[in-house]
Amino acid sequence: MSTRIFLTGATGFVGGDALQRIALSNIFKPNISCLIRDVEKGAQVSKSYPNIRIVHGDLDDVKFIENEARNSDIVVHLASTSHTESALAISRGLADPSRKKPAHWIQMSGATLLAAKEIAEGRFGFKVDKTYDDVKDADEIMSIITGSPKRAVDNLVISQDPASIQTALIVGPLIYGTGKGPGNKRSIQAPEIARVTLEQKEGFRLGEGENRWSNIHVHDLSELISLLVEAAANSKTGLWNRDGVYLPENGKLEFGELSTQIAVEAHKQGLIPDASMHKVINPKEADALSGHASILWGTNALLHSSKANSILNWTPSGPSLSEEIPKIVSAEAERLKATRDS
Repeated sequence: MSTRIFLTGATGFVGGDALQRIALSNIFKPNISCLIRDVEKGAQVSKSYPNIRIVHGDLDDVKFIENEARNSDIVVHLASTSHTESALAISRGLADPSRKKPAHWIQMSGATLLAAKEIAEGRFGFKVDKTYDDVKDADEIMSIITGSPKRAVDNLVISQDPASIQTALIVGPLIYGTGKGPGNKRSIQAPEIARVTLEQKEGFRLGEGENRWSNIHVHDLSELISLLVEAAANSKTGLWNRDGVYLPENGKLEFGELSTQIAVEAHKQGLIPDASMHKVINPKEADALSGHASILWGTNALLHSSKANSILNWTPSGPSLSEEIPKIVSAEAERLKATRDS
């Protein structure tokens, strides 16, 4: 019998890349349904994956989502990290008492979870050395989640009864690379720095630029998601709920250094006149340039992935963020040219 999977975010950056990896799995036979709001985007998914069932709706269609979850073995919720009502609908649907074995729920979260103190204090651009290991610091990470009532989805996920719903919460760091999905293939943090650099014709940094985030290539993240789906399909234990918070990463970089490398590459490609760093911006200016940029460019989120490496044999193999910068810069130049020409 095939494994029934309900996936959200199929036309998004992470969701689309993960869908591609899951759909091509040769470990188990997936029967995939995807929630897609836009009819044209649904047609794109169908063209790429003709065997996937398209479910038209959005995250506010909670009765619909609840029913889809009820009829699924695994829900992979990648469309949003903070949409509480859709998460509650998934919880209700997966908790169907008629199930003969526990359902599984794989949920994306974000590493700003670990920067709440900096955000509350308005401290941006400064270095913080604390690194969170998802095995050694599991209790501390759990305390951060439970002590953060605004993280309603995260708290809902970890509070599920493992006898009926087994969950995995993936705390995403800075994600980079070109997605392989049928929709959005672009990430946010590094491409937005590149876009602003090209538009302003000069490099910049936010504050001191000493803050750091861990990072991961999107293909490596999708591999982790796929491994968790396979583990769920095979009813593997020891991976879920309070043991199921994952902090994937494969490197770290100061944001000031990231901005410098982007400016150097932009100059190398003949896109800006000077490679030296000229402008220092404040948090308010950052937010005016890009949505939530003070947080996404100015905080610290250092992770260490022990759990997936040891339990799932997950080994990241994608190029580093620094190695990917030439592609990021050229892609943003092409986007800006297309916008000007349209």
